[in-house]
Amino acid sequence: MDTIIQPVARPSKRGSYRRHTDEFKRAVVAQSLQENASVSRIARQHNVNANQVFAWRKLFGEQPQESGSTVCALLPVTVAPPDMAQRVAEQLPASVGVIDLTVGKARLRLQGAVDAATLALVLQRLLP
Repeated sequence: MDTIIQPVARPSKRGSYRRHTDEFKRAVVAQSLQENASVSRIARQHNVNANQVFAWRKLFGEQPQESGSTVCALLPVTVAPPDMAQRVAEQLPASVGVIDLTVGKARLRLQGAVDAATLALVLQRLLP
């Protein structure tokens, strides 16, 4: 009887994790945010996984801008005293429409022409 002795090949241990500087990560993220850039191609160029690039995007809070997207801007708002709001409401023609307002568990739905004084009173009770 012949016995064949073969050495048992143990799988090699995984190497240590690579550490990248923040400058490197930001540079890769910046490249991935360019228009028509392929994240997987950029990841291969830098020898990292594409999922890692997406994780770095989240880390630095940078997401690509969609083409044709509009930028939202806040508009200045001034709150008029109740008596002024009532005078303005009286000058405007009564229009038919629907107003839905949800505050906490309370829901207010108004249809048609609404009396401004009654609406002001209801809103004072609903809003803290």
